Amino acid sequence: ELEHAVALGLRSGFGDDWLRIGSLKAFADGALGPHTAAMLQPYENEPDNLGMLMIEREEMFERGRLAVENGFSLAVHAIGDRANHEILNAFDQLRDYEMRLQTTDGRPQTAAQRPLRHRIEHVQLLHPTDAPRLAQLGVIASMQPIHAISDMKMADEFWGGRAAHAYAWRTQLQHGAQLAFGSDAPVDSPNPFWGLHAAVTRRRANGDPAPEGWYPAQRLTISEALHAYTQAPAFAAGLEDRLGKLAPGHLADLLVLDEDPFACEPEALREIRPSAVMIGGEWVVG
Repeated sequence: ELEHAVALGLRSGFGDDWLRIGSLKAFADGALGPHTAAMLQPYENEPDNLGMLMIEREEMFERGRLAVENGFSLAVHAIGDRANHEILNAFDQLRDYEMRLQTTDGRPQTAAQRPLRHRIEHVQLLHPTDAPRLAQLGVIASMQPIHAISDMKMADEFWGGRAAHAYAWRTQLQHGAQLAFGSDAPVDSPNPFWGLHAAVTRRRANGDPAPEGWYPAQRLTISEALHAYTQAPAFAAGLEDRLGKLAPGHLADLLVLDEDPFACEPEALREIRPSAVMIGGEWVVG
């Protein structure tokens, strides 16, 4: 619980390069598969089912206020368009509150005290009017490319035409959001190359749906997808000055790959394997 974490002296960023405290997690709704993601309109062929909203805007704001007062950023699970709408409303209110916070002597905030890097986990379906709001509020879109190819048939069946706005990575980049990719393991594979393949092709391993992928307008380039898997998560963690790219002053955490992801065919991305691994400047594999 938050009170216990505060009593221990914990806050976001506490720790070292091997173990560091991240964000406080909250859940706004359920999931697509069991039809419990909170929706603005009912599920297809289920006129009475709007899913399950687990937290309202005002309660989320109050939790967020306590979190930021104690140095914690938030990571909120939201899948359905209503859940994302409510959480964006809460973040809108929270950002206003954060900007009013001042140091105890009344001086403006220092850079370190400015609003924390909150994120929404999954962002699987947004109403089109909500699509620009993550960028506007400085909320990170923490998404998992492999979910799109795992869930696409369910999304088409349960959300109907709304699925055109689901897993909308390109839309988020166009609006200027910080797009950070992950795996949601163990729900799906943690293999980042499977995720890269999904982000670039929007197709499953068997090529389905061929030839262009599922809602292909949302596909990313390999450069965009790699950025979302490297520099963007480092930014989300507040560690962009140490992680996320190969540069002077950054940690030497790297992979040597058996194939160049910039040169290979998109279909081959799933098959890339590391031949060597360096962590903290020391080779641990290869």
